[in-house]
Amino acid sequence: MMRSMTGYGKGRAEAEALASTVEIRSVNSRQREVRFRLPQVLLAGEGRWRERVHERVARGRVEVMVALEGERSISGRVKLDLAVAGELVEACRELVETFDLDDGGLRADVLLRMPGVLESASADPEQVEELFALVDRALAAALDAFDATRRTEGATLLADLRQREQVVRRAVARVRELAGPVPERLAKEVRRRIEEILGESAVDPARVAQEAAILAQRADVTEELVRLDAHLGRLQELFSGSVGEIGRAAEFLVQEIRREVTTIGSKASDPAIDEQVLRIKGELEKIREQAANLE
Repeated sequence: MMRSMTGYGKGRAEAEALASTVEIRSVNSRQREVRFRLPQVLLAGEGRWRERVHERVARGRVEVMVALEGERSISGRVKLDLAVAGELVEACRELVETFDLDDGGLRADVLLRMPGVLESASADPEQVEELFALVDRALAAALDAFDATRRTEGATLLADLRQREQVVRRAVARVRELAGPVPERLAKEVRRRIEEILGESAVDPARVAQEAAILAQRADVTEELVRLDAHLGRLQELFSGSVGEIGRAAEFLVQEIRREVTTIGSKASDPAIDEQVLRIKGELEKIREQAANLE
């Protein structure tokens, strides 16, 4: 199933007085980048959760936000060192008395930000494992919802890409029809011009035929059309929906198709072919933009 790199999912799990909510957001990126925002007590579990995200995401910038709710979720996380706090208060008073400063009072919120006043407490291992299991469930639900949104958008993109691939195919077929007579037409044109300049009697037929053949060979686009058919066949396979990751492969094929089409336009020098070339390039640009949104 084709997936978009853009998605959102939210999951929630509850157990007694505890609850965990996980939100996942992603945007386009050429590589896979996963960032977690976790409460302090859950930092040790980032590795296990990162692996689970990697199992579901191949490309894109992903942000995972984990929140805990409930009284038990924060119990034992910090401890207050009253001795350190008392020393800081006493030092503040001494400064006021020694230097005759205005005593504005030491606010509690300022005191709590002082180093050593609040320290992380060792969480109970059983409680931590309970929290991890809760987050596991919330993350699984969030990943399912996240994946569903990406599949939905991916299906929409796939339908658009298939339509554009068919437009390109029709234009290439038209180029093939138009390109067939081009070498012969150019050969006749070079004969006519030579005869106009030198006169029909002064023209060496063998020399004219040779020059015409060289020009016709240069204008032949058979090889480019064969390669185009191969690239379009691969593109159609990618857009069949049976291939997993297609983003980078589609971008590469679009680049190769554009190169062949540009060569055809340069060699043929035909206004009708140029029109089809411009049409193909326009569709290729749209395919490239859409493919950049896919894994």
